[in-house]
Amino acid sequence: MSAHPHLVFRSTEPADSWEHGLIVGSGRVGAVIHGTGDDLRISMAHERFFLPANPRPPAPLLREAVPRLRAALARGDSRLAGDIFDSALAEAGFADLVWTDPLALCGSLTVTTPGGCASTTREIDLARGMASVTWCDDSGATHRVRVVAARGTDTVELALESDTDTEMRIRLRLAPTDDSPAASFAPDYTGTVAGRTRAGEVGHLEIVDRAARVVAAVAATTPGHHVAWRAAEDALEARIHVPSGDRRTVRFDLSVTGRSPAPAPGADWDERLRSQERDHGSLVTSSLLDLHGVPGADAATTGELWREARSGNADAVRHAIEIAYVSGRSNIIAATGELPPTLQGVWQGTWRPAWSADYTMNGNVQNGALAGIGLTGSPELARSLLELVLPHLDDYRENARRIYGAAGMLLPSRMSTHGIANHVDRAYPHVFWAGAGPWVLRIAADIVALTGDRSIVDGRLWGLVTGVLAFGETATVVEGGVRHFSPSYSPENTPAGSATPLAIDAAIDIAAYRDAARAARLLGRARGDDSLDERWEALANSLPDLAVAPDGTLAEWLDPATPENIAHRHASQLYPLWYESDEAFTGDGPSAAALRQAARRTTADKIAWRAHDPAPPPGRMEMAFGLGQLGQAAAALGDAEAAVRCVEWLALLHWRPSLTTTHDAGNIFNLDASGALPAVVATMLCRSTLDSLELLPALPPRWPSGRITGLRARGGIVIDQLSWDERGATAQLRRLPAASWLRPTGTTAVRTGSGFTWEDEHGQADGTRRVIALGDGAVTLRMRRSDTTAEAHGRDIVG
Repeated sequence: MSAHPHLVFRSTEPADSWEHGLIVGSGRVGAVIHGTGDDLRISMAHERFFLPANPRPPAPLLREAVPRLRAALARGDSRLAGDIFDSALAEAGFADLVWTDPLALCGSLTVTTPGGCASTTREIDLARGMASVTWCDDSGATHRVRVVAARGTDTVELALESDTDTEMRIRLRLAPTDDSPAASFAPDYTGTVAGRTRAGEVGHLEIVDRAARVVAAVAATTPGHHVAWRAAEDALEARIHVPSGDRRTVRFDLSVTGRSPAPAPGADWDERLRSQERDHGSLVTSSLLDLHGVPGADAATTGELWREARSGNADAVRHAIEIAYVSGRSNIIAATGELPPTLQGVWQGTWRPAWSADYTMNGNVQNGALAGIGLTGSPELARSLLELVLPHLDDYRENARRIYGAAGMLLPSRMSTHGIANHVDRAYPHVFWAGAGPWVLRIAADIVALTGDRSIVDGRLWGLVTGVLAFGETATVVEGGVRHFSPSYSPENTPAGSATPLAIDAAIDIAAYRDAARAARLLGRARGDDSLDERWEALANSLPDLAVAPDGTLAEWLDPATPENIAHRHASQLYPLWYESDEAFTGDGPSAAALRQAARRTTADKIAWRAHDPAPPPGRMEMAFGLGQLGQAAAALGDAEAAVRCVEWLALLHWRPSLTTTHDAGNIFNLDASGALPAVVATMLCRSTLDSLELLPALPPRWPSGRITGLRARGGIVIDQLSWDERGATAQLRRLPAASWLRPTGTTAVRTGSGFTWEDEHGQADGTRRVIALGDGAVTLRMRRSDTTAEAHGRDIVG
């Protein structure tokens, strides 16, 4: 039995498509389980297996057109700028959109059992990373298939169980057993690779490319039982006798050519589950949320609970958020190995994946998959982003040279198998978005800030710090002492009335570079190298100021002649509030107050726009990580109502009964909601800089009591637990020993938010700010509810 039975969830909803299936993942490999009990389908994928399907041209040679683009944009002639860009793309040979290589299937299993299927229950054990499908056949006999992927390995294992003697037939083949309708823009990669089989006691499925080279493989075995795998057409097949009350296991080891395999060590099923509870479960349970949500008596399954929550039951809503928090984190953990989660994590069930199931670097990776992993107890997993990015530094140099004629490094907006910026067309000029590089530096700096780990700042990462700086210095134009990014692109929006998405000074480019200057200083400290500090400071100081747009929102484009377009899924202009808030937003001055008010107006207007039609396209509830962008900004501003609105939308509209998540409301399997919801929740309860911490900055009244464990804060602070009720709140904090160098004084300024004030040892209020000494011993802080409201909260936001 699981040591965490409260983390076992059941569903009786049908799962006819892989997108509705249960998922398990080791970080390196994943399996998705769907279909009826007597005809189960299991699709497997490996984080390193991307189809060698698409051309790989160098970045388009656009540098000769850049001066003309700049001139047209400076004159406000968007049509001419669009035409210049179109012609330049055609001359560069980019008539068609070039896609990234897609995450691919490594093999598909079918498990068939005689006797029919009268009823099916699906179960996911988050602490053990185990999915189970249990069904009764037409005679009343019960059968079960359990699936795990041992943490950190390339192995997927099945346990076959029955309360009566039966035979289960397993077929392994490359082609999927079914498929669901693809997004209209997704290419069909069927036939790019083929499968060939070798029979025997070990069955081999080899995946070969069009040149007949083996690019990936699956080895199938039945440990402890001599079962022969036979070749049957394009598949391997084994018939496995399952005695009444007994169990048989089947093992599948995935491998990718050119990569070191990581098979799981041999273990019986009970040993495997114990190791899973230790290796996977310890990560999942490192941070848990309890909002004292109580499911109704009729909410025994996830489907029933979500229906109750969507009907407006406040207890059910809170319970759904609790489950979304832990399952979202579990999904991200299960999909994070050497590499971060793709759009689909490490799961695949189609040859037509939306957006190639790649790494979308203009928000999905950062505001989705990796948004909460550091804040919610597992910052070491964010190192996977560096494993994705750092092998391709030469590609980034070529991008900068060919596109802008600049030095340094320009990272692409989409990645999988290379770092070339070649995904571009007139409607989506991704190659002119400069924000990916500085954004990666922020995430790297946060790994250091949350853990104190200086070892990540190696020569490659320092090379990226240098390259991103050089690009900012040479790809910009200086007018009147101010540097401008032109052409510039705000993902994936177009100024109102413009004939092109290209503009001058997208706010996210400016904000990301300003933030990168702060990040680079910390990375330099970790390396013991301050040689770039002055250059970074000069670059940041030369950039234009963040601004309030004429409509009162936070400007998405800093060129005053560029009109806003608030009716869009992205909210990139809010970047200054997602991490350590830009200093332009902090303090009591009129400029900071105006920017904060404009940001509040932006979140309010974006939320109102979505609320008008909260359904998938053609409705407005698309792109879950956009809700993450809004929610984290709202939390930074102390706007608890806006933040919790985003959390509830994420939980109720983007979660399925299988506890997987969708990109749009109820549509398109995607992990962005899985990462975004925990991030917003964590930010509502804790915000930080290297030297300051705010507790409960945006606690909504509809969460009157609760508890969260395992949050992390900058300065190497661990919040072992934070609890609150109608009377007060308590926090237990400590600083990691490895992070002591971040705060040599050992002190941190801690503030309370949401109407809480400190209590001294006599229980008396002591204001909202105090300085405390933190070491590796736990410190307990107590707060009480003040008589005043938090109406004015946010005038001096932390971070």
